[in-house]
Amino acid sequence: MTPDVNIDRKLLPGRILLWFSAFALLILFGYSWSMPPVDASGFRQTQTALSIDWMVRGGPWLDYLTPVLGAPWSIPFEFPLYQWLAAVLSSATGISADNSGRLVSTGFHVGCIWMVYRISLVVRPDRVLALCLAGAFAVSPLAQFWGRSVMIESTAVFFGLLFVWAMARLHVQPRAWVGLVAIVAAMLGALIKITTFFGFAAFTVLAVAWMVLREHGWRPHWLATHWKLLAGGALAALAALLAIVLWLQHADALKAQSALGVQVTSEGLAGFNYGTLQQRLDPATWWGTIFKKRFSGPVGSNWVFLIFLIAGLSIRQIRAPVVVLLLAYLMPMAVFTNLQVVHPYYQFAQLVFATSIVGLVLWWVIQRGEAAGKPGRGVALAIFLCLLSVGFGLVKSLKDMKEAREPTTISQIADLIRADTPEQGVVMAFGDDWSSELPYRSGRRAVMIPDWASDPTLEALASNDDALGGLPLVALVNCPNGLGSTPQRAQWQAAIVQRYSQGARMQEIGDCKVWLRH
Repeated sequence: MTPDVNIDRKLLPGRILLWFSAFALLILFGYSWSMPPVDASGFRQTQTALSIDWMVRGGPWLDYLTPVLGAPWSIPFEFPLYQWLAAVLSSATGISADNSGRLVSTGFHVGCIWMVYRISLVVRPDRVLALCLAGAFAVSPLAQFWGRSVMIESTAVFFGLLFVWAMARLHVQPRAWVGLVAIVAAMLGALIKITTFFGFAAFTVLAVAWMVLREHGWRPHWLATHWKLLAGGALAALAALLAIVLWLQHADALKAQSALGVQVTSEGLAGFNYGTLQQRLDPATWWGTIFKKRFSGPVGSNWVFLIFLIAGLSIRQIRAPVVVLLLAYLMPMAVFTNLQVVHPYYQFAQLVFATSIVGLVLWWVIQRGEAAGKPGRGVALAIFLCLLSVGFGLVKSLKDMKEAREPTTISQIADLIRADTPEQGVVMAFGDDWSSELPYRSGRRAVMIPDWASDPTLEALASNDDALGGLPLVALVNCPNGLGSTPQRAQWQAAIVQRYSQGARMQEIGDCKVWLRH
């Protein structure tokens, strides 16, 4: 058999994964095109889409609006590169904010697959390995679903991978422009989503540490040879740290301008983001949530991924990189434990490390199959991964999307508000936390009053109209909630309802009461 035929046969498993992934991604993308971004984690998807929508409407682009917690309406979290791109696309084409967001997100997701391929070739010029790693990431059910969502996830992962690629290039081919790419990628990765970039920074540190141990990197000759790599990494880290500190100071200052916004500053959310030591040490966290629910992301089944993991650790040829990838996969869970438990999409941040373990095992199976004269083993394993992706990914995702298309109480309320109230008005709502779904679907600014609103905030809302920013209240929505946990809080809530419901007509939708003002 000629070498060309042999290499084509070895490349087939990776190509199968990529072909299937392209097919599945197109189906998911097409099916979600005509629906609002509420197929999963609608709270976060609509928050992103809402910011894009208000940019398109003419709102500010740096201090961008997310009008859900009252005037002055700006509560920025991430640096809005993704939102800018989606807003430009929406303005240029006339498509909706959610669909422009889907297009930008999908574009970056495809870019992530390409970056995995390129990183692999830099580390080891083996096309079979590169296709296995890229295909394993692309075929992941979790990657396919969140990669085309109206979220910043794929954008953040792309710049994290770009940083890893630049650092790998600095190792094998130190050039000034590559170092510059590493610095820019680190800054953008941190600004877009620091919790995502953390995983890629941790992976880079682990990889360099492994290289140092393997090559006795503490020796003067090694340090002299690799000083550009170390300097590039240090400069990138400092640039990323400086950028995120300056951005957080700016963003927190904007949030602090509103009574509700001050409660979602980086300091205010620190406990929620990191969780507690008790949570980290609780076996139920790691077994009941992390393993049973989050470990399914790479291949659709937590037990199947565990088998891949055990196999990877058992194979001497790939054991070291598997250990590094596993540590990089687990570190964000150990640091941002509560976020990983509460939000399923946070797994996308470090998913590529887990899928790379799967890709390494697939590559090893291909090599062993060729050596044993049984090349079909790699193809069979690739088809098995595709079947897992269908059963645990494509079918489930389409079912969830179909259910999300059904009318809900919030969607009916939003349709009513959009149809019967002035566009330049404000909605005030209880009982839907601080979700952006109602503001986004209704196209109105909002004061979403969550159950965790502080006593001073409730008192202020009951006594003045500052949260409306001088705009008229056009709708009051009161859904079941736990805001009135004390007699005083219940009294403030009653005062707010009485104040803004006077003279308005009321109707009930589901278990919510809605007052409209024309």
